Amino acid sequence: MNFDIAKYHFKSDKLFNEVLPLYMNELKAISKTIRLKKGEELYREGSMPRAVYKVKKGKIKIEQTAEAGNSRIVYIYTVGEYFGFRPLLCNEKHPVSAIILEESEIEVYEGRGFLDIAKRSPNLSFNLVEILSFEFNVWINLIGSLSHKSAKERVALILLILHEKYKTNNKEAAITLSRADIACYSETSEETVVRVISFFKEQGILTSQARKLVIKNKRMLEIIAEGF
Repeated sequence: MNFDIAKYHFKSDKLFNEVLPLYMNELKAISKTIRLKKGEELYREGSMPRAVYKVKKGKIKIEQTAEAGNSRIVYIYTVGEYFGFRPLLCNEKHPVSAIILEESEIEVYEGRGFLDIAKRSPNLSFNLVEILSFEFNVWINLIGSLSHKSAKERVALILLILHEKYKTNNKEAAITLSRADIACYSETSEETVVRVISFFKEQGILTSQARKLVIKNKRMLEIIAEGF
């Protein structure tokens, strides 16, 4: 059994691959960098799209309001990833909110200018189509997995996804997402997340210090996530 974590991650960092210098200069001209603090909103669910964004520093959680009124996390963007272009392309309201998880620097590309450049740049247009197609598969994979797994399996899967998101060069991935946010991401209760994490600690699968979680036995977590 080979656990494929890649099927749960977007490839939006490829957005500007092979875009000609002419268009890259134009993109640079319509961009600016903003700095936001933890808890601030970049945009709110139901608002009209005005830009495309790139994470230069920090992490952004993408939340959606469920029918019951509670929020659920549908994705977390980290350094190098682009987002916000889907509703811009179809001129529809944002179906989600983007909230700052930790102090962040965001590169902002003005929406109309971005669309104009995308129409003229074949490589940028192709990249958008390719990224959006792959993202659709990611949504299907995540929704399908969460819908048929037990609470323990869902928490294990989300911890593996977060492990990849929080990895840094030559260092252990210290997951700092709150238990409440892990619950929103795994579609379980906070009490269940606390209970499952305690079980994983007892089994030596992970360690914790304050809010930080460090996975020590990734293979065992993969086995649990797959339901074996």
